[in-house]
Amino acid sequence: MTAQAAVTIDYVMYVGGAKIGTMSLAADVDPQRYQLETQIKTEEVAGATEDATLTLFAAGAQEDKSVKPQIFTSDYVNAGGQSSQLQITFNETGPASVLALPPPQKKPGTLSDFHKKGALDPVSALLALAASGGATPCGTTVPVFDGWRRFDITVAYGGETTIEADEGYSGPAHKCEGRLTPVAGYSAKAMTELKEDPQKVEVWLAPMESAGFLVPVRIIAPTPYGGAVIRSTAIRED
Repeated sequence: MTAQAAVTIDYVMYVGGAKIGTMSLAADVDPQRYQLETQIKTEEVAGATEDATLTLFAAGAQEDKSVKPQIFTSDYVNAGGQSSQLQITFNETGPASVLALPPPQKKPGTLSDFHKKGALDPVSALLALAASGGATPCGTTVPVFDGWRRFDITVAYGGETTIEADEGYSGPAHKCEGRLTPVAGYSAKAMTELKEDPQKVEVWLAPMESAGFLVPVRIIAPTPYGGAVIRSTAIRED
């Protein structure tokens, strides 16, 4: 990354062909620091999904092309008035503290400092994946801590392709294929199930010349409502 860049991307989300909501990603990045904010808004569709908003924020430093998170926050609220907040702070070795409101009703699984060492938050992990590999990104494994669980995201480069769309981004893109591997903080049942049938995600990253980094323009990923297709509808570069 060679210059400061600010870009905002709007997305639409579909599950089973039905629109379930929207998503946005705002990124402000320069060679020394970054701020990323993702907002996901879901709509109530035939009782299968809920009207809710989830806002994720991450900020940190970049050193020698390595992502060094400093803070991560998650803010959730639904139409019924239910809400929750999560904050993770980081030090030079990894996650240092977790604050959750309200506190979890179920005791989280045990995680040691060894498990958390070097882990990134889920949003900073996206930047780390996009920044890896130079001309062929995503050939890496990123350790992630979401406040309760530690997992690895291993992503392989799937080749270069061309996206054609009526709105949003059209042009060359790098396809990246990833899988989630549980490490700690899961129940024994969940650990076994996820190892036998790993969650998979596909991401298409596009170069933004004025921004100087790759941004996700299409995503296929599992959600609580089923497999989702998330595609860009607008890109604004500042």
